[in-house]
Amino acid sequence: KIKMSEFFIELFSEEIPAKLQVNARKNLYENFKNFFAENGVSVKGRFEVYSTPNRLVLHIDKIANVIVKKAEEIRGPNLKAPKTALEGFIRSNNIKKSQIFKKKTEKGDFYFFKRASKKIKTIDLIKENIPFILDKISWNKSMKWNNYDLFWGRPLKSILSLFDGKKLEFNFHHLVSSNLTFIDKDLEDQTKVFDGFKSYNSYFKSKGVTIDHEKRKSIILKELLKLSKKKNLKIFLNEKLLEEIVNMVEKPKIFICEFNKKYLEIPKEILIITMQNHQKYFPTFDKKENIINNFFVVSDNKDQKGLIKLGNEKVIEARLNDAEFFWKRNK
Repeated sequence: KIKMSEFFIELFSEEIPAKLQVNARKNLYENFKNFFAENGVSVKGRFEVYSTPNRLVLHIDKIANVIVKKAEEIRGPNLKAPKTALEGFIRSNNIKKSQIFKKKTEKGDFYFFKRASKKIKTIDLIKENIPFILDKISWNKSMKWNNYDLFWGRPLKSILSLFDGKKLEFNFHHLVSSNLTFIDKDLEDQTKVFDGFKSYNSYFKSKGVTIDHEKRKSIILKELLKLSKKKNLKIFLNEKLLEEIVNMVEKPKIFICEFNKKYLEIPKEILIITMQNHQKYFPTFDKKENIINNFFVVSDNKDQKGLIKLGNEKVIEARLNDAEFFWKRNK
């Protein structure tokens, strides 16, 4: 019976913009999926890709330890082909002339040899190919920095790579993978060693970081609906905005803020565009669906001193002041 192992990789970089993150997740998943399918690697259980602004993560909880390549007959050149063709076939397959036999097929008479069945360690296969798989990620916009030849969405700082709980070491451009990662995106002298996805995920959860973007989405959604209900407000969820915010934060906190009621004289459409498109805020409405002077902010930090709330209220004041000026001038 073939043993199943866990394969887990984290690519830690500077903050990757929301759209690039979505594309990178899709690419990473498809590149590995295709590679495993092409090489007959059996993958069972969970096969997931997650991201935070700084971390791109791939986790497979059950991957076969070995690949069994079945015995097969490999067709060589036609019997009528020049001698050099047969010599090339023998050389490229690293076999002896005595292993060659002739066989009649529908397409004519050919030389063949029988390749014996063999076992390949999955870890060796991944190790050898992972740099090419990662290089296949296509970024709509990428960066090159220092004298490195690596193009990535934003500067790549480290690679955590584990197979069966142990370090899977490989070179990717100027980086060498290890079993540790930066635990604080702002303090790069703090690192921690991990032996699997479970401990990694629990550790970040204890720090308030949600690695799974889908879980972050449901946390934000739940909190927005809870606060709206509590304050007797109505919100219309803009899916595109929600998706963007999910990829901008790793430990979402939601605050309710307000702006001066005088700005409610500006047309509703201008208020919504200013809040949603420019500031990534969620506008709020009363039961009759009239816009009101409250809005929700999704932040990446707790607001113990109320400074985030205050800062966002100052920003919206300036934005709406400009909007009012242009609206009155162009009336």
